[in-house]
Amino acid sequence: MEANVIARRLYAAAASDPSALLDLLAPDVVLHDPGSHPNGGAHRGRDAVLAFLGASSSAGASMEVLDVMGGSHHAAAYVRVRADRGDARLDNLTVHLMRIEDGRVAEFWFHNRDQAHVDAFWSAVLPAGAGAA
Repeated sequence: MEANVIARRLYAAAASDPSALLDLLAPDVVLHDPGSHPNGGAHRGRDAVLAFLGASSSAGASMEVLDVMGGSHHAAAYVRVRADRGDARLDNLTVHLMRIEDGRVAEFWFHNRDQAHVDAFWSAVLPAGAGAA
């Protein structure tokens, strides 16, 4: 299966079906979220990725997938991430690069358009220590 198909299924599952999401993640998946905010860093394993998504959701984050590109082993998704919490607002265009192995996402790298804005938002809405293990 092509990487872009796996990526599209992953985002659809993230929005509606967490059990299907687990099937699309390699057991030792790593999500690299840049920056100096509490949720930044390398999140290793399915549980850590789910905790990352949970922390993001608890702060009101939503993703809109604008486009997905891919080949046989890699995919890139162009994504708009929005969140509102109190007076803090986030509207960030980001690229999610994915490495695919055996039909599952093995590794993610997030590349934010405005990293300073992302750091400021997540630092304002997440508790210290919420980040990567």
